[in-house]
Amino acid sequence: MSTLDIALLALKRSERWIEGAKGALSDSRWDDAVYSAQMCSEHAAKAVLISLGIDFPKQHDVSDVFVTLKGRGDLPSDFRRKVEEIAEKLANLAAERALAGYGFEEGIGVEYFEEVAPGAIEDAEFILQHCRKFVVDVFEVKKESG
Repeated sequence: MSTLDIALLALKRSERWIEGAKGALSDSRWDDAVYSAQMCSEHAAKAVLISLGIDFPKQHDVSDVFVTLKGRGDLPSDFRRKVEEIAEKLANLAAERALAGYGFEEGIGVEYFEEVAPGAIEDAEFILQHCRKFVVDVFEVKKESG
């Protein structure tokens, strides 16, 4: 299996995570929505890194590695202009994910995430959109018919 094949699988997983986030939001499971939004963004960002053959730490926040893409002149300039914003959103989502998963240890109730969840989903969709576009455009991925 090629790195591009693996990157495409990561994008598909990312798309499933965002659907889960939206479902959780509609069910008022705000902490689950935040958690799933972060997982969406993580897999989308990792799809880009995988497609480029870049190693990354096996952790949820890959923003430090992702931001290095800004300096790569061999990448499309429209994507490089978004790299810092994507990296910032990745870091923020990773921090919120930690609270969504373990905030109860600090006394954070699920209601905290009611206001956080819509923005988390919006940020994850932004990351997914730009990462998907990067992989599809740079590697000239053909759209599946049907």
